[in-house]
Amino acid sequence: MFKLNADFKLIEHDVCYKLTSLGPLAIDEQLNYIQLNCQLENNGPLVSKMLKAMIIGQQQDIPVIFNRNGQAFDCEDVPNTFKIGLFTSGTTGTPKLIFHSIDSLLPKNSKTYAESTRWLLCYNPMSFAGIQVILQAIVSNDTLIANVDANIRQKADIALNNKVNAISATPSMFRAMLLAWGKNFPKLKLISLGGEIATQSILDDIKTYFPKAALRHIYATTETGVIFTVKDGLAGFPKSWTNQSFNGWQLKIAQSLILKKDHLQLDTGDNIIETEDRFLFSGRQDNLVNVGGVKVNLEALEHQIIALEGISDARVFAKANPITGSLVCIELCAQDQILARASLDAYSHNLESAAKPRIIIFAEQITLTDAGKKQRTI
Repeated sequence: MFKLNADFKLIEHDVCYKLTSLGPLAIDEQLNYIQLNCQLENNGPLVSKMLKAMIIGQQQDIPVIFNRNGQAFDCEDVPNTFKIGLFTSGTTGTPKLIFHSIDSLLPKNSKTYAESTRWLLCYNPMSFAGIQVILQAIVSNDTLIANVDANIRQKADIALNNKVNAISATPSMFRAMLLAWGKNFPKLKLISLGGEIATQSILDDIKTYFPKAALRHIYATTETGVIFTVKDGLAGFPKSWTNQSFNGWQLKIAQSLILKKDHLQLDTGDNIIETEDRFLFSGRQDNLVNVGGVKVNLEALEHQIIALEGISDARVFAKANPITGSLVCIELCAQDQILARASLDAYSHNLESAAKPRIIIFAEQITLTDAGKKQRTI
């Protein structure tokens, strides 16, 4: 088992910590596990508290639960040895508590660079992706910069001010940071995307602005861990991968991506379309909304809108309506709102009635969930 004793550096709220010199964490000795909760705001040095909890949990061989939403859980399901409990994001239903060994959470095939790697923590630290970034920094003796309470624009500034050269984020987070940086970019050498569809558009943008950076997009779930990593700069994944096993899971393609292991079968809910040599993700099944009896794919519509002239970023979401069931709404980022609206009007003219946006909102920054994903319903 990997021991949490690496002398990596954590910079949190501009305070420097070292994993080998963290102070004590007050815990209830009557419990057979450690639980930490994440607040909606004002978390303070949450990452250092998480590290202390993991060190104590490993030393005392008791589980550690990171409860990002204050979710209730059945204590009988808690193991009696050191494991890390994480809740799913709730994207596909009620959040579930999943336990992982620390070894299963460690990044696979970590690269070591001659230059010091300075990671920016963009994800919620209590998410699967967040824990992976924290452990990546630890296992590689890198530096991790964290401010859990910062918004995307503030994190973009933190990246510049702290000379960050490695970032792991959702495509939505990264696009928002591109807009925040404007023409002043950090010197990134490693970029990882996960949690949402990595479209060819965002992959091409990253290659344009960071041509020397190693770029990868990761497909993972809290239940299964990392399934595969794509490094060729292309959206989706090769067809040939359906004949291979990834982290013990076989890929099966139906309407959605199915994961199979022994007698287990997991429907990921991620819709798939087939091209000549690749499978592409086309959106989640739960992002198909009913508008007057017609199914509208919010993510597919959004990808087309982002490609329009004058539109920097967009969020297509659904609002409940007593007559049609739902209404299609759009939140837009644009430097020239007149040009953006003209592009959207011209595009919408050829849409079927159900897919036409009924509410259009201009914003400086797209609304994201605490998982860094675009909020699809209100």
